[in-house]
Amino acid sequence: MRVRVWDLGQDRLMVAGSFGDLAVHYHPAVQVTVGAEGPVTVTSSDGGTDTCQLVVVASGTRHAVRSDARSAALSIYLGPATHQGIALNALSHARGQHQGVWVVGAGEQLANAMASQWAAGGPRAAANFLVHALTGKSSHGSDGAPPVHPQLRHALELVSSSAPGEIRITSVAGAVGLSPDYLGRLCKQQTGLSFSATTRWVRLLAGLRYLAGGGSVTDAAHVAGFADGSHANRACWELAGWPPSAFARALTDSRVVSPPAV
Repeated sequence: MRVRVWDLGQDRLMVAGSFGDLAVHYHPAVQVTVGAEGPVTVTSSDGGTDTCQLVVVASGTRHAVRSDARSAALSIYLGPATHQGIALNALSHARGQHQGVWVVGAGEQLANAMASQWAAGGPRAAANFLVHALTGKSSHGSDGAPPVHPQLRHALELVSSSAPGEIRITSVAGAVGLSPDYLGRLCKQQTGLSFSATTRWVRLLAGLRYLAGGGSVTDAAHVAGFADGSHANRACWELAGWPPSAFARALTDSRVVSPPAV
């Protein structure tokens, strides 16, 4: 088992690896997953299962996208307040076969085209191509989706810039001129998750980046600002469907292998 991670900037992250045993989970990010060398299997919250080459999952949607060693998955995670995240959120709800899960019909062709983009320009070019191809299918760019509330966007930016330090909804709400209750409702309405789940996701990403640098699970939990290892473990299962120890092993292995073919 091995995992590679690319930080693409602008609240975008790419993860490649074989994930055959992920538990059903959810997170604030919008997820785009392509089967790099074969199909992936998608399980949604209603128990429905699809086998496909490309899937888009809306923020806050319970799901599991699994692959085996022969069909490693390549996933792009986009912040729900980004322009691309807003557009893909709307498309996944409008076109999804299950609530918030859109199995893209032209997946195999797009996967092959993405592989060509990767060979020519690397992971950032491949990610840009795929996301543009998906959102470009909407004549209005976001299928009429309302933009993220500007104060919520500012709040999410503050959360991302503050992590892994202390993050309190009262402080963030005050900084953007909203009441904590209203900020919490906005977050739930527009990302599908509570403010506390959103902050746990940001902390989890900070911890995974630390693991990718070779740090221990215990130190990663501390660096990410979790109260203890048990808290970090619960957040990892809840938001990523895997325990921190499995990520640590996979990320350690990834430092001695080549990037995937696409």
